[in-house]
Parts: sequence; structure tokens; C-alpha cells
Amino acid sequence: MEKLQTPFYRIKEKDLAYDIGLLQSSLEKHWGKNYIMGYSVKTNSLPWLLNHLKEAGFYGEVVSDQEYLLCQRLGYAKQHMIYNGPIKDKAIFQQVLIDGAILNMDSNYELDWLEVFSKENPSKQFSVGLRVNCDIASLCPTEQLVEEEGGRFGYCYENGHLGAAIARIQALPNVTLAGFHLHSSTQSRTVTVYGALAQVACNLAKEYGLDLAYVDMGGGYFGGRADKPSYPDYFAEICKVLKTQFDPKKTTIIAEPGVSLISRATTFETSVIDTKEIRNHTFVVTDGSRVNLNPQVTRHVYPHHMEYSSDPAARKTLPSQWICGATCMEYDRLFEEINGPQLIPGDRVIYDTAGGYTICLTPLFIHYFPAVYIEKEDGSIFTAREPWTNEEYLAKNYW
Repeated sequence: MEKLQTPFYRIKEKDLAYDIGLLQSSLEKHWGKNYIMGYSVKTNSLPWLLNHLKEAGFYGEVVSDQEYLLCQRLGYAKQHMIYNGPIKDKAIFQQVLIDGAILNMDSNYELDWLEVFSKENPSKQFSVGLRVNCDIASLCPTEQLVEEEGGRFGYCYENGHLGAAIARIQALPNVTLAGFHLHSSTQSRTVTVYGALAQVACNLAKEYGLDLAYVDMGGGYFGGRADKPSYPDYFAEICKVLKTQFDPKKTTIIAEPGVSLISRATTFETSVIDTKEIRNHTFVVTDGSRVNLNPQVTRHVYPHHMEYSSDPAARKTLPSQWICGATCMEYDRLFEEINGPQLIPGDRVIYDTAGGYTICLTPLFIHYFPAVYIEKEDGSIFTAREPWTNEEYLAKNYW
């Protein structure tokens, strides 16, 4: 296979196809054909990937006007959009309503917009969804939350704001409350929390006498890891709970995966440039960086494997080697290789399940965006994004 110039991200089409198929089969097995797969554009908005997933039948799940317009430019059908997020563009909000796409409301100003727009268009029928904010800590006390205060998105059930939003929508004669959006973020991401969220949807439908057209379970699933749950585990539980209240032939289930769909397929590949001995430490300099893998500096474990340029068995074994990045920041240290073959220039350090988020989250810090290559199922390589140079960086800058 062609030896590509590092650093770069690689997406393996075969692995991506596996996870797409796993999601589809999990939904069909437990819910039948009445489902929608939405892809979280914010996770990775690489145009090749968005087009590939569009062709595979995914809707575009967007949280900004830029994301919406990007999907439109790439050919997504207007009806195949899911508009989420706390900050919406008014013109696109109205367009989504007119097109009959999926609109999950999140903020109070959206209710104001909806009331005005429905009165201005009394002869048209509209449908909307509401993002539900519920107390996950109370429902699942063993879950590890993302923030101590709980989630900040959607309409809070416990203080009555969700009920008030439902009442305002039901007061509009030409608007239907079509669904609930149950996305909720936890660090532990267990099957239990998704079952609890599905139960919330059931309870709310009963409490408010709602016949929902859809239940949107959002994303946040694990994917691509043998030691964690996967789509079959999540949707077996979700669908079991939803079936106690909803008919799969009448209510659509929506899934909005992001990193769980693409993490198995993505790697970040780097080369050893230099090694140096400083007092009692061996430092290995590579041409990738922590900012390419975790720019928020929240992780300290990076699954990886090595590709040696020569027989590692013929090398010395070193008790400790610190693998470091290409920036001039001291914190750019990725991991310690303990009792491994001595690394030399030309070896490669390949980070597994890496790049799902960071292909787009990588900052323009010291180095620009690396290349992204697609390894096609036939083994050929397609360049999805060339590495940025000053030409791209200077575009639309003036001096």
C-alpha cells in the first residue's frame, strides 16, 4: 500500500461500512423499518464523510446555520434534515418548518418565533419536537455525569418549563407536537441511562396525552470498542422500553450517532522524527501532536500501535520512552512507552479510534490541518482533504 506522508488521518471505508450496518441491523431487529438514522454533523463535517453518509441514507443532524447550509450544498434533501441546538437561525428555523423536516426546539425564543410564524401562516400545518431536560442524576444515580449541575439543554421537566412549552404549542391550531428529543450526555454512557431516557419519553407521553410521531434518542453512544456497549446493546434496551408505550409501526425512532459511528474507522498516523536523552529520560519527537488528538487536553490515554521501520526484536528494550508531539508546548506529551523496543526515526506511531471529532476540532495552532485519506474497500487511497498550507490559511485574510 502507498506510503503516505505523515501526519494524517485515515478513514477506512470497510470499517465505516461495518458500523453503518451494525446501526441499521440493530434498529431493524428491535424496531422494524420505521427508523431514521441522523448523523451528527458537528462531530466531523468532512465533506467526503457527509456525502458518503448521505448516500447511505442518513439525515443531516445540524446545530448551526453553517452546518445546515453545508449539508444543502452537498445535496441533502431538505426533508432529510434534523435541526437541533440552542442557537438557531430564524430564516432556517422557518425553512425547516416549511419543508417538513425535523425541528427539535431547545430555547425559549423558539417558542416566540413559532407562535408568530404559525399566525402568519394560518393555512399551513407545522410539526415540531421539544428537547427534554430531565434529572439524569436522580433517574440513574450511579451514572457519571458530564457536569455536576447536569445538562443545560432543552426544557426542564422538573420545574414545569417543559409542560409550559407543551401548552404553548398545543394552543396553536396549526402546529403539532410531533416528538421528543431525549439526547443527554453522560461520561459513563451505559445502556441503563438510555433505557431510563426511553422511559422518560413513555412517561411524558402518558402524562400529557401525546401521540408522538417520533422519539429521537440522540447520540452519545459508545462505538468501536470491544470493552464497551455497542448499538445492539443500546437499542435492545431502548426499544424494549419504548414498546411499552409506542407502536413501532406508528412512531419513528431516531438515532443521531456521531463519534460512535466513525471512531472504529479513523486513525491518526505519525512518524518518529527524533529521539533525545535528557538526564534520566528518553523523549521521542513525532510529527503529530496532542492537539490533533485531544486539543482540550482532557485525556491521558491514547490507544495506539507501532509500525517499526526495522525489526524491533533486534533493538534494545528501553524501560521508558515519552512519546511527544510536534509543538513547542511542554504539555504536548502523549504517552509513556514502557519496556518497549527503542524507537528510531522512521518508525510510525498510529493512534487507533482517533480523529472522529478531532479531524474538525483540531486548532490552527503552529501547524495547519493535516491531510485526510480514505482507504477504499479495494485498498486504494482517496484524498478527502489535502493538508492545509498558507494558501488556505490566508484565504479571506487581508493585510
